[in-house]
Amino acid sequence: MTKSKTGPTAAKGAQSRRISETLIPRELIAHQVGGHLALDFCNTAGEHLAAQPDELWRDWESFLRWGTQVGLIASESYFELLSHPESLVEIIQLREAIYRVGLGVARGRSISERDVEFIRDRANAPRPKIVLRSSAARWRPATSRASQQLCAVLAGEALSLFCSPNAARVGICEGGNCGWLFINESRGKQRRWCDMSDCGSRAKARRFYEKHKGA
Repeated sequence: MTKSKTGPTAAKGAQSRRISETLIPRELIAHQVGGHLALDFCNTAGEHLAAQPDELWRDWESFLRWGTQVGLIASESYFELLSHPESLVEIIQLREAIYRVGLGVARGRSISERDVEFIRDRANAPRPKIVLRSSAARWRPATSRASQQLCAVLAGEALSLFCSPNAARVGICEGGNCGWLFINESRGKQRRWCDMSDCGSRAKARRFYEKHKGA
């Protein structure tokens, strides 16, 4: 574990981090509506229930940007890892395994033991170092095996969720093929949409059209 320094050096480092953060592209990869890192991880494919979902990670950079947006890694790691691109194949395989388990949980259906073991295997891999700065802590993956280390973190998050009482609150958006998952914190578990301003708004528009199309 790496601890932060104090004094002028730390102040300069903080200023450098603030400057670097402004250089990271601001384009949002995916809205954070899951209420849990593992579910936000799953929600990086649009229309996830469609035969061909819309992949929101175009390349290694977009994955790293997502990582900074959800607080998985710090801005320093974004720039360190950007120059050491890795394949997204295993990351996407893990996402889809977690998603399938999440769907089973949300729908009250049986869960694939194979998927659980796949997730568990990734969770058992070495995790990144941790960097502490004041009251914050962030993972700092090694440039040579960032994909494996971050998969370990994300897989561990998924298992912690699915093996907890919160698993009973995992819900799925009812907006067509959206399929995004979320922790349903609403009273009586009444939440139906990933976001009322997105799928919820479209559903209201459809209901309005159906009600008035014959008028």
